[in-house]
Parts: sequence; structure tokens; C-alpha cells
Amino acid sequence: MTVLFGDFEDFAHLDLHLLAAADAHEQAQIRLDRARISARTQNTLPEYHPDGIADARSGSWRLLRCDELGDEQPERPGGRLYLLAFEGLVRYIEVGMVEGRKLAALRDRVRRHEHAAEIHQCFLFDAWASQSCTTDEAAGQWEVRVLQRLNTLVKGNRVRRVHREYFYGVPSHMAMNAIELERPEVDGAPRHPGVVYQA
Repeated sequence: MTVLFGDFEDFAHLDLHLLAAADAHEQAQIRLDRARISARTQNTLPEYHPDGIADARSGSWRLLRCDELGDEQPERPGGRLYLLAFEGLVRYIEVGMVEGRKLAALRDRVRRHEHAAEIHQCFLFDAWASQSCTTDEAAGQWEVRVLQRLNTLVKGNRVRRVHREYFYGVPSHMAMNAIELERPEVDGAPRHPGVVYQA
């Protein structure tokens, strides 16, 4: 792998206007996918360009932080569900929830996951977060239902679950489908399909 992993730039607090726009994020994802596919066909490690990693990470943070353009939610119950996709030596997704409506809680949780991924030479590739549920319990129930649905995919060695909420071999769009399939089953989940983030 060409990229030397060290401390990545912190996009959690960077001004939103300085984060990668949707088209730059998408183009970076395409370049990184091509590098991974090329490496697989040549039986080598992917050569990820640092600019591609920065644009993928920055664009992912933009997706997570677009709610900040509106008013800050008051501190009260109403957790959020999130989906994070990581790329690197391995690809994996992580589905989880964060309690409360404060945006800082989501930022802190994602930063912890990103730091753990960096230790294993992976980086944030894509991200999504729901709008707030009516209660923390509703967000927790939604998370449990999504994880149960994803657990049904764990067969053979194509999909593997590690710990409770990490999955190898599950594309992020498949996890997003699970999230949307379970949304109407949970009282208190946001009734529309989450925020569709566009630049």
C-alpha cells in the first residue's frame, strides 16, 4: 500500500465549506474502488493516493455533518442511527447508534471509530446518519433490528460479523437497504428515508 498511515486530518471540526463536495467525494470513491479492484486482479496490495483518501474522508464527514446547517438540536433523548463504511487492507461496515440529539455525540463516536480503523490501516470511505428518533430507545430498537437483519447474511466466508456491529463482506448499499427495511417497523424512527445529503 503506497499510503503511509499516520494521524489523519480531523474533519470533525473543520468548517463545512472546506469539506469535499459530493462530486469530489464520489470521484474519490471511484478512484479508490479502481485501485482496490486492480490490486485484487494483480494479487497485490492496493495503492491508494493520499488525495483520494482525504477526499473520501472529507466527503464522508460532510455527509455526517450536513445537519449542522440547521439549528443545533437541544440536549434531550432521541438518538441517531449511523452507518460507516471503511476501506483499506480490508473493507468493512459498522452500524451503530448514538444517544441524544447533540451533534457532538455523533462526531465523537465517529472519531473513535475512525481512529480505531486508522490503527488497522483503514479509512472512512462513506457515511450516513439518520435524523433523530423520538427517543433513545427507538434508535436502539432500530439498531437491533438492522443488526439482526444483517446477521442473516452471515453465511460461509463471504460475510463475517466481528463483535456486535462490524461486518466484513457487506456492501454499504446492502446495509442501507437493511436500515430502510427496518425503519417502518420501529415506532419513533424518522418517518422519511433519512436525510439525503446533496452538495
